[in-house]
Amino acid sequence: MKKLILILFLSCISFQLISQNLIGIQAGFLGTHTRIAEYERIGRMDYLLDSMSFRTNVGSVLTAIHVDVDLGKNFYLSTGFSYSNKGLANVTFTDSVGWPWQTAARQNYIGLSSLIGYRFHFNQSKFGLQIATGPKVDFAIGRPNPGALFSGPYYRFFMPFTRFSEVELSWVGEAGLSYKLGPGDIMLKVTYFHGISDVLEDAFTIGRTISGGITIGYAVRLTN
Repeated sequence: MKKLILILFLSCISFQLISQNLIGIQAGFLGTHTRIAEYERIGRMDYLLDSMSFRTNVGSVLTAIHVDVDLGKNFYLSTGFSYSNKGLANVTFTDSVGWPWQTAARQNYIGLSSLIGYRFHFNQSKFGLQIATGPKVDFAIGRPNPGALFSGPYYRFFMPFTRFSEVELSWVGEAGLSYKLGPGDIMLKVTYFHGISDVLEDAFTIGRTISGGITIGYAVRLTN
């Protein structure tokens, strides 16, 4: 997995050094909601979801570095690398005597996106608008989340909802406002991430994410 990320990174950098127009960095907030569903388990009539409760909304820092390549006629290709934290704020099981057992279940991700966008500037103005869309893939990094390491007496209840897939695929929609300042642009972006792949590594549970982020940053123009 690490070799794959390194190869993708070096490939993108080598391409961008030839024809890049903008390189920038963004930082801000990301809010994520995880939708969870469960199939009936073989040999069992009950559903674990009936015994569990979740805090499915989490917030985290979102940071990204992006390189935008001019494609002509105001279109551009934006390749970006990002860092975020997604998952479940809390997974709780209440036992027969009413005692709650709970754990956090969150994972750090490095993301790679490739968006096609369109930008324009208002006449005689330093302000500009841009929109972009395209795919994004996130790779789990760092230590396993606390939920995946849970070893309490109700292990079987927690594991389907706390072990995350190492790769998540999503579709991105992005809108931004720019302002020319010095050698580059100040950029304010609002981004929507719609999860396509299942983020839970369990045969009978499905988890898909919906995320929204807002960031501000600065991009330097590298070509005229």
